[in-house]
Amino acid sequence: MKLVFIVKIGVLSLVTVCLSCFSGCTNTGETEFTCRAMQAEGGYGYMVLHKGDTLIRQPYIPAVGRKIAFATKEDALKVAELVCRKLDEKQSPSISKEEITMLGIIVNRE
Repeated sequence: MKLVFIVKIGVLSLVTVCLSCFSGCTNTGETEFTCRAMQAEGGYGYMVLHKGDTLIRQPYIPAVGRKIAFATKEDALKVAELVCRKLDEKQSPSISKEEITMLGIIVNRE
């Protein structure tokens, strides 16, 4: 009987500590990252900002091996939003050729 009481007190203490540790943490659903399209030579690029400071400045389509700007502002923003989403999820912000293709971005411009 005493053992059950001690276990209950221990569990309640643990729950209390956990609740007090996480009481100040809130998830507002807001991101600390902002993405913006920017003018670049021959088209558009994008910037990723963290709390207002430039974290990434990408004037070219990543992962294609050539310096080709995005044809449209919308294409630049598609990739920028993917990068922001990856950063929010604590993943590497790198972009692959497959992701460029999946986003419907046409690269073959000369």
